[in-house]
Amino acid sequence: MEAQQLNRMLTKAQILAFLGLDHKLKESKEQVMERLMKLIDEDATAWQHLLEMYPEELAVEPVEAQTLLQCTLLERRRWIEEGKLPVLTHRQFRKAGRTLGYPVHDRRMILAITQEDVAKWRGEHTARTKQNRHAGSQKSAESRKEHQRLRKEQQDAWQALIMQWRSHGSSGLVATLELAYWTVWSSRWAKENQLKSRRATKYATRYLEQKSTWYQHKNKAMRLLAQTPYARLSFYRPPEPHKISLHLCETHYEEKREGYYESIWEYLGLNTQEVKACPRCLYAEEKDYYSLYLLEIQTEAIPDLVFSFHMPYPLGQKHFPAPSTLPSVAHVEQEGFFRFGRTLYEAEKITHREKDVQTRFEEALSRLQAYYPAPGTGNGTNDTQQ
Repeated sequence: MEAQQLNRMLTKAQILAFLGLDHKLKESKEQVMERLMKLIDEDATAWQHLLEMYPEELAVEPVEAQTLLQCTLLERRRWIEEGKLPVLTHRQFRKAGRTLGYPVHDRRMILAITQEDVAKWRGEHTARTKQNRHAGSQKSAESRKEHQRLRKEQQDAWQALIMQWRSHGSSGLVATLELAYWTVWSSRWAKENQLKSRRATKYATRYLEQKSTWYQHKNKAMRLLAQTPYARLSFYRPPEPHKISLHLCETHYEEKREGYYESIWEYLGLNTQEVKACPRCLYAEEKDYYSLYLLEIQTEAIPDLVFSFHMPYPLGQKHFPAPSTLPSVAHVEQEGFFRFGRTLYEAEKITHREKDVQTRFEEALSRLQAYYPAPGTGNGTNDTQQ
């Protein structure tokens, strides 16, 4: 180590203490450093004694460690994780208002590591990487084989289900049940993409687009399924079905604040008529915004088989009868992100892949359209369920 580097690491008092000199010695730090360097040159054990006396002061920082070991930053970090480079302590520094830390190493330990040691560590890492890649390749192959087996089982079960349906009714019934079945999976993939869009950072827009496409598929299928003789349509109206938009004028907002109301909605509940009559307040109510059409597909030939789908009233009102003409139903809405239905289980993502469901859905839709005229004249581009 050069004198200049030692001079930065040790104080004059520390050098005097090591040399056994009086701390009041009338010499400059440079002169004292010359004494130290001379001792180190003349006495082979002095350097080791100095490292023993001041291990933290003479510790090796990251960049110097990489220089001494002739290694990269990634290698140094990996060797620390593997325990090959024990950390003496951590030092801290401030950057952009944050306190960050970095490891330092005992210089004796760093200097004891040879290039033969470094070569051995690199060889071990290369062998381990090769072994892990081989194991990963084997695992991937086994997973692909298992996934193929699961998809084959699902296809066999699907063919058996089709044969069962055919034994109970006409080809029109089979086409109806087939579309209903794949519409269920369309709905689940819509929910899956909606969840993925909330978690994603890079592909959130793509997932939202896929969610929208799946809901368009589902709503298009519902309109077609509603034409079949196996459809039963009803209407679900929740306890608070209407969407209300509210903006209080300055006078009413001040009254709300002075009255210690918890929210503008509490104020509205107790002053509804005054707010509605005020020309400066903005009050709008969209009827049945949170209500839903319920479509059930069922046949007496297979009484235990029921497919159920929901469509928001704002989307369904132009395709389905007025709510007053339909029977009302009561539901218990589930907790969580979705009011009804569910997303996909992990195993279902294997047996009902998104691309496969897309193909099956389109085939089923085409088959049922051969029996019934296409509903409506629009292309469904605005049928995006929220």
